[in-house]
Amino acid sequence: MKKAVILIGFVIIALLIAGFTLNTDKKKDKGLATMKTDHLLLGVNNFEETVAWYQDILGFELEVQWKVEGLDHLDLAYLTNGDFRIEIIGDKSSHQSNKQVEDFGEHLSHQGFAHICFQVEDIDLAMKQLNDKGIKTFVKAETYALSFYNRRVAFIKDLNGNVIEFAGPLVDTRVKN
Repeated sequence: MKKAVILIGFVIIALLIAGFTLNTDKKKDKGLATMKTDHLLLGVNNFEETVAWYQDILGFELEVQWKVEGLDHLDLAYLTNGDFRIEIIGDKSSHQSNKQVEDFGEHLSHQGFAHICFQVEDIDLAMKQLNDKGIKTFVKAETYALSFYNRRVAFIKDLNGNVIEFAGPLVDTRVKN
């Protein structure tokens, strides 16, 4: 009899725990509270060259490449680097050009999405590595004061003229007691 009471007690506790877990799970917001960055789409008319550039220059890996039925003029691929993904869509029928900016001021006056930014620990080393691969600096590395923070950033352009920023971590400049 004592074993039966203990067993029933364990069953009741297990049911209470399971019920609590189920109720907690139902209350979790599975919508916007779960939002995280998935990918950036980059439309190009030189698909193979762009895929190779992001692999060779920035170390992205090809995750998957595919075609869409009925859209034979498109080539699609996901490239990943860590937790970040770029979707490259190559349009063989496109004759559009990517408007090239000549200077940083013109770039910053662009309305809409203007550039992508990757964080690195050491801007100067990252830029040296890119320069060693033949990539020209678009905006040289500078440290900017942002209220109570400093951040070192630099910019390049990819083979299609898209601007890419590299940023160091935010450095808190407030005096710590």
